[in-house]
Amino acid sequence: MKYVIALVVFASLAIYFFYKDRREQKKIEGLFSGREALSNKEFYDKYFSSNNIPEHIVYGVKRILEEQLDTDLSKLQAEDSFSSNLSAYFALDSMADVEIVVALEEEFNITISDKEAQETHSIRDIVNLVQRKTNEKA
Repeated sequence: MKYVIALVVFASLAIYFFYKDRREQKKIEGLFSGREALSNKEFYDKYFSSNNIPEHIVYGVKRILEEQLDTDLSKLQAEDSFSSNLSAYFALDSMADVEIVVALEEEFNITISDKEAQETHSIRDIVNLVQRKTNEKA
């Protein structure tokens, strides 16, 4: 009898987490609906080229975000916010923010303080932070 109860509990938990993940995936799909997919070059040209930010910084930041969030960010916009429209990614992986900071530090050989990370709210903020930190290092 206790094996049947354990099996029912296990199956219930599996179903719960399956549907929770599906809801989060649908939410993520909805975030970018109606947006144009941009290549890395188009993304850079549209949002960062006029600010004289080196392409390798923008490409590196975007690649790290895609790797750490395990998703295609071709419909990303510079003003997308981690606390609002990108928050669904962090609901799926509560350690994603830490992993992103560590990956940025390793990729660009910089150090990002906890305060700096907490003050970073958008894609543009991350790119600007990385540029500033790499300029300070130089």
